[in-house]
Amino acid sequence: MSELTYEKDGAFALETFEWDSPWWEHTENKNAPRVLYIGDSISHGTRPVLNRLAEGKILFDGFATSKALDNPYFAKSLELFMAQEESRKAIIFNNGLHGWHLDDEQYKSYYKEMLTFLKKQGVPVYVVLTTNLPKDDEQNKRVILRNAIAKEVADELDCKVIDLYSASLTCTELYLGDGVHMKEAGYTVLAKEILSKIG
Repeated sequence: MSELTYEKDGAFALETFEWDSPWWEHTENKNAPRVLYIGDSISHGTRPVLNRLAEGKILFDGFATSKALDNPYFAKSLELFMAQEESRKAIIFNNGLHGWHLDDEQYKSYYKEMLTFLKKQGVPVYVVLTTNLPKDDEQNKRVILRNAIAKEVADELDCKVIDLYSASLTCTELYLGDGVHMKEAGYTVLAKEILSKIG
């Protein structure tokens, strides 16, 4: 199981356990281009594999969080994190597995607000589609709807899309028992897809 929590019931704006996991990769390396990967526990699992596969040619910093898009401290937390990075060549963003209390219209509005904020950072922003939930058909329907919203907003704001949903469909046997998180081999599938788009 992942050490980071996933909560599918969206009765409240805050989950039972709220968490952030910031990470700067090899701070002594001032030469390799850096990519900031903002996401959830899936990004938290994928980021170290990305760094291993990239072999130092790209460094992937990370800000993984349970914060929903409407959390007033999400952008503020990112601002503090990004102020400590010396450089970045791109941002990749996903937040699909949190904030289930938001309906589709609210999700779209807050997603657009966040992407607009990220675009102001002056580097390319890639929208990462949320992974499949193979053990939860009802929740997976919401993932599909949210991915459609993410693609729509990405097109509107001229952001490229990295389709981890399709990638995750190819490796459902590599999920852990919770049907959300993956074994390292599964995260490797996702990391290779990301690298194929921005490597």
